[in-house]
Amino acid sequence: MRFFFDRNMAAILARMVDVMDRDHTVVSYYDDGRFSPTTPDVEWIQTLAADDSPWIVVSGDGRILKNKAELAALREAKLTFFCLSSQWMHMNLYREQAWKFVKVWPDIVENAKGTSQRIFEVSGGAGLKVERRHL
Repeated sequence: MRFFFDRNMAAILARMVDVMDRDHTVVSYYDDGRFSPTTPDVEWIQTLAADDSPWIVVSGDGRILKNKAELAALREAKLTFFCLSSQWMHMNLYREQAWKFVKVWPDIVENAKGTSQRIFEVSGGAGLKVERRHL
């Protein structure tokens, strides 16, 4: 499977997971030359959808699910989308976020298997749960 970490995810986290999990490809938004720091969300979502092999998006931006145009683009793209809860954005990247993400990564991979166009939330609390969201 191919995972794409959006610009709200630390590039170093994507690179770490890519090295750790050799069974899957993990790419950071910042390492994909097709996008600039100001590429609109709708544009990068549509670009990923047009690729031959489907991407699974890991995002730190829950606003995508609340913005009508971005949510419509995501639905049209038929991408599987994992959104980290707001708890993640308040963690220190190295002291807490990295180890918690490594711990929940197998659950993300397991939930990514199967059909496309599913949306999940990854909670950053004590339980580190991956739950399907219905929008």
